[in-house]
Formats: sequence, C-alpha cells, structure tokens
Amino acid sequence: MQLPPPNALLLVVAALLVGCGSSPSSEGPSPLLRGGKSSFAADNLAPAARLAERFANAYAHGVYLRRPPRLPGATAALTARLAQAATRVPRSRRRLHPRAVAIDLVPLGPAGLRGNVEIADGRSPVFTVGFTLRKGPAGWRVVSASPPG
Repeated sequence: MQLPPPNALLLVVAALLVGCGSSPSSEGPSPLLRGGKSSFAADNLAPAARLAERFANAYAHGVYLRRPPRLPGATAALTARLAQAATRVPRSRRRLHPRAVAIDLVPLGPAGLRGNVEIADGRSPVFTVGFTLRKGPAGWRVVSASPPG
C-alpha cells in the first residue's frame, strides 16, 4: 500500500481540525490552566471550567485587598467568608500585586469541580488556594474556598 504525500496528510488533518476549535468569539485555552479544557468539554464541565478560571483570576488579583471585589460565581456565604479573611491580610502585603500563575482543575463527577490556584506576588512565597464548584438549579457556583491562614 502506498501512502499519500506528506502535504496531502497535512491538508486532511487541517480540514478535520477546522470544526474542532472554539468559536471565533471565544477565548482560547488559558496558559494558566494546566491540562487545557478539552477534558472538561468531554465531561460537560466546560461552563464550570470557565467559571473556575474567572474566579481564580479574580480571587488572585483581589486577595490582598481590604475589600475584595465581587468574585464571579461565588455564593453569598463564600463572599462573606472571604471578606472576613481579607481583614487578616498583613499591611505589608496590601501594596503588592498578586496574580494567578497556575490553575489546576479536577472533576468531582458531573456536578462538581475542585480547583487550586497558585498565587504569586513577586515577594512572598507562592501559595495555593483551593476552591470547589457545584452545579445547582441556578447553574454553577463557587461554594467554598480555603483562603490562606
């Protein structure tokens, strides 16, 4: 059996991939999200993965603020808990600019997702904050987070 020329194979692969990417208006996979989003799409967890990524980035940027911003998808109870945790941030960290450097997500079945976000500020050691999403009647919500002590 004779194989087709390499250029023909490239054309076939390119044609097959045309419909596999995200829509032109959506963003590509985040470089922060370890493992990409493909496994979450297969498990119908893509909306949860997008929310987890938005939550993790917003949390990281506001972790040192005295009054953290409203976090995407956070329940009222979690928002109150994180606001209380914000009162314990040392004054020396208030002027730093933290950011998410990596986000890990693990499915917890069809209605749950566990995440960890690594946060760096350029001065302190990198630290990790865990969070959990659950699917309820109103959609996906971030129901818990473990702010640093």
